[in-house]
Amino acid sequence: MRCAPDARTHPEVGGKLGRVRAFGLVAVTIGLIISACTTPVEQAPHVSEPTVDPAFVHGTDRGETDRLAATVVTDVQRYWAHAYPETFGSPWRDLDGGFFSVDTGGTGTAPPCASEPREVEGNAYYCQSVDAIAWDRAALLPVLREHYGDTAVAVVLAHEIGHAVQQRAGLAEGEPLRLEAMADCYAGSFLRWVSDGHAPHLRTDPDRLDDALRAITVFRDPIGTSGHGTAFDRVTAFQHGFTGGPRGCTRVSESDVAEPVDDDPNAPLESVLDTAPMAERFGTAVADLGGRWVPPARSTGCPGAGGPVGFCPSPPTVTADPVALRRTHDDIGDQAVTTLLASRYALAALTELGHRASGADIACLTGAFTAEQPRLSPGDLDEAVQVVLESEAASRGGDGPPLSGFDRIAAFGDGVRSGWGGCVR
Repeated sequence: MRCAPDARTHPEVGGKLGRVRAFGLVAVTIGLIISACTTPVEQAPHVSEPTVDPAFVHGTDRGETDRLAATVVTDVQRYWAHAYPETFGSPWRDLDGGFFSVDTGGTGTAPPCASEPREVEGNAYYCQSVDAIAWDRAALLPVLREHYGDTAVAVVLAHEIGHAVQQRAGLAEGEPLRLEAMADCYAGSFLRWVSDGHAPHLRTDPDRLDDALRAITVFRDPIGTSGHGTAFDRVTAFQHGFTGGPRGCTRVSESDVAEPVDDDPNAPLESVLDTAPMAERFGTAVADLGGRWVPPARSTGCPGAGGPVGFCPSPPTVTADPVALRRTHDDIGDQAVTTLLASRYALAALTELGHRASGADIACLTGAFTAEQPRLSPGDLDEAVQVVLESEAASRGGDGPPLSGFDRIAAFGDGVRSGWGGCVR
């Protein structure tokens, strides 16, 4: 089973009302997707304290979900009040059309760019023609909060206001995938502002950033479709904004690492566990970097090598627990197993090079190997992203403290983009 939603871009609805830019999710599937891939998060302190009264939100029930949403959009607009002039050289203008909370299970009034509440089911979107944002308070935001926490709601709504930023800056036309990546980047820049303690109401911490990335990966494009980008595209765009601010967000684009496919079958675990080609490729990389490669032995275990995969330096041995990897294979996919195994060969390569390996070095070399795999599909790349985000095993064995999922993904992305030489300097 691959944890990829049957996602969609919200269609252009409402005829002449105008174009919709949506985060993209179908509510009918979200509960099944999330329950299959995650467990509900322990409720940390709310990201917002104190909250904002949602009285200004059209259609609000003034409940806890809308209170959080109102707090988020208030702080996002406050962020752009100072970031927009610095980035684009002109004043920010708050949304003219306002904000709409929709009970998609009820019979209330339809928001802009929709003819009935049910059309909003599972979505949050920006309605360009009236400069408004709507969200599903029944089947989207509460589910995100339950499984990913309040930070996920902040990411979704900041993304939608990112489309309003594009509209104001004259950037709202062009390749859809690039526009979605740009909006993810703007959301990342906002979350950095929150994380740095500048927001009037919102509070978050580094642990919640992993939850934000998990939520973003749920909204990736399913196999054979294109609309919002792969998980790799989305999380790396978010991180680009988080680390570099909004000024560079116009330069983000879709990755060309993976080859689009209409089908992406899960290879049998037995074939994935054959790591001879992987060992050969890492050997070539070590030789190119000036080292001498001795292929590690393969075993189901060695002292100190706990977890689904491991590496023992004396003698050099890569271990694999078939039972644990079977679960990874069935829950995420074949590329997730390949990625975990590649991380151990990455550690072996760094050891052969005499390099004091950090967790970031390991994740970086794993990304470099992933980018070079023949016939790598977008689904494969998404599986790699998911396991790197979720599993500490993907960077285990390096010097220093364990990495967060956010930092593992950042290092993995560096390897994908820069290659082997960019990981070992």
